[in-house]
Parts: sequence; structure tokens; C-alpha cells
Amino acid sequence: MLTRIISGLVLLPLLFFVIINGGISIYLGALICSLIGLYEFFRVFEGSGYKPLKTTIYAMTVIMYTAMTYSGMSYSHIVISVTYLIFAVGAVYIMNRRIRVEDLMITIMGYIYIPVFLSHINLLSMDQTIYIWLVFIFAWGSDTCAYFTGMFFGKHKLIPEISPKKTIEGAIGGVVGTVLLTLVFARYFQEPNPMYFIPLAMIGSTVSQIGDLFASAIKREFGIKDYGNLIPGHGGILDRFDSILFTAPLTYYGITFITYIQNL
Repeated sequence: MLTRIISGLVLLPLLFFVIINGGISIYLGALICSLIGLYEFFRVFEGSGYKPLKTTIYAMTVIMYTAMTYSGMSYSHIVISVTYLIFAVGAVYIMNRRIRVEDLMITIMGYIYIPVFLSHINLLSMDQTIYIWLVFIFAWGSDTCAYFTGMFFGKHKLIPEISPKKTIEGAIGGVVGTVLLTLVFARYFQEPNPMYFIPLAMIGSTVSQIGDLFASAIKREFGIKDYGNLIPGHGGILDRFDSILFTAPLTYYGITFITYIQNL
């Protein structure tokens, strides 16, 4: 526990610096986390005999983030173009019998699950930087509230087959706590319609917990405790960012929708 706390105290100032500094810091931070996350993700599957196109995905991830930041192309065009290139490269490998179809599917899954999902933080940084905080409130705020609620009031298991320690009471506490934290955020940044953020916070906490369970299901399926050991006391990048991967796109599209409603 002490190691976990010390790691958190070291990483939090770094996170604050990256978000507050914005621009290139967020671009590099998201890119580095994506590359490390991909490495951790593919390593799990490689242990069971799969052979994802790692080099291709690493290169495509760098291309995607760089194009997002500097090319001026629309995000959807970039993602579609990069996905097409991955399929094209994969098809060539399959026709030459160098990989199996399931290897390509795992490659595509890793690309969408990690760099595409996480890249929405980069999208938020372009014109809605303050809302990046919501990504972490929905993820880590929800996790913290769920943890303490479950510790004191948890009696009914949520999905013991995947995560034995999570409880229904903890999940509810995570949602309630996230709503309260989000209202504090809306108040602090003087949002004109803070009530709009309540349903977004409820969905955000739920999606965060689904992201956590999704990552746990993969670990349980392959018989591993953590995705890595990069962060002492926490595991790997994916162990810390499993819920972030889900809350980043939700926050981006949720804020886009709220902004649209407010401008009607």
C-alpha cells in the first residue's frame, strides 16, 4: 500500500503538469501511454501463441497522433485511413501465410482499444482542455468512491467471476460520488448549465467501471495479475488506464453534445 501511495504522489504532479501545459505535452503523453499500453496488451496475447502485427501498429499509432495534431485532417478521416492501412498490411501478410486471421483481429482490437480510444484526450486538448479533467474524474474519481463505499458498505458481489472484490454497493457509490465530484467541477469552472453534467457523470462512472471489468476479464482469461510492472504498486499502464480508455471517448462526445445543446 505504501508503494502504491508513493507512486501516486509521484505521478499526480506529472499528470497535472501535462494537462495544464497542454499542447505538445498531451500529444506526447497520450502517444507514449498508447505505445506502452499496446506493448503490454500484445504481450498478454503473445504468451498464448498469438502474433499481432506489433511494428505496424506502433508505426500507425505514431502516424495517427501526429496527423491529429499537425495535419489539419478530420479525426474520422485519419482513423478510417489508418484502419484501412492496417487491414491492407494484414491482408498482405495473410495472403503470404505470415499471420493468421485471428492475429490480425487482435491487432485491430489493440489499435482501437488503446490508441484510438485514448486519442480522444488529444482531441479534447485541441479546444476543450478543461474537460480533460472529467476523463479522470469519471475514471479515477469513480474508482476511489466505489472502493471506499464497497469497503464500508459492500455486501453483494457485482460480478465475482471477473472481479471478486467489487460489490453492487461499491458500484452505486462510484456513480453517486462521480456525480458529486462532477458538480464540484462544473461549479468551479462556472458552467452555465451544471445539471447537464449529471447524466454525463452517471454514464461516465458506469462506463469507467465497465472498462475496469473489461480489462479484468482479459487478465483473468489469460491468468495474469497485472499487465505490467512499470508503476510500482499499480502494475502497468493498462492497469492504471483501463477505465481511462473508456471514459476518454465518452467525455469527448458527451461534451460535444452538451456544447451543441447549449448553443441551440
